[in-house]
Amino acid sequence: MAPAQVSTAAVGDPLVDLLLESLTRRKATGQVVQPGDAGRAAARWMADAGVARAVLAGDPLVDRIGLADALRREGIDVLTWPTGLGKRESMGLEGPIDVCGVTVPARAVAERGTVVLEASAGHGRGLDVTSRHHVALLPADRIVRTLGEALALTYADGRAAPSAVSLVSGPSRSSDIEKISTLGAHGALTEHVVIIR
Repeated sequence: MAPAQVSTAAVGDPLVDLLLESLTRRKATGQVVQPGDAGRAAARWMADAGVARAVLAGDPLVDRIGLADALRREGIDVLTWPTGLGKRESMGLEGPIDVCGVTVPARAVAERGTVVLEASAGHGRGLDVTSRHHVALLPADRIVRTLGEALALTYADGRAAPSAVSLVSGPSRSSDIEKISTLGAHGALTEHVVIIR
């Protein structure tokens, strides 16, 4: 069961406000926090969602905000990507079902409510889709207005292209079978974006 919607009241930054509005339209949630509160806020959201295990991106931001310790205080098992687990356990088919993938987006698109995930050694391609829940830790300075801006930064001249790019716009959904909308068909059932000022 997903936690209650986190307040998306205007915070005074037009791009942040637009992203929060867009996340709501996409059936995702978001909140704005200060760096010192980010780890606790993310851990609290996961605890409220009933998360039993969190798989964290191997990113310096995760360490800076103290997320692993905050999760352990909430009684949540913590693993870092790559986990060394088999695919079945990573996907929640064996072991805990309520697993949360924690990502650090390269950027976010305010108009679309989309986070842009770039694959790397510490940020696996399946981190956001192999879990029931997805939490994105997003520094506010990574928010751009349009998808065109985000892709121009991702594929800028002289920058090595990532091996994979995922554009995640809210919980996974599909209407493949009899045009009935189904959440979680190809990824997480919930998405929460912690915007760090």
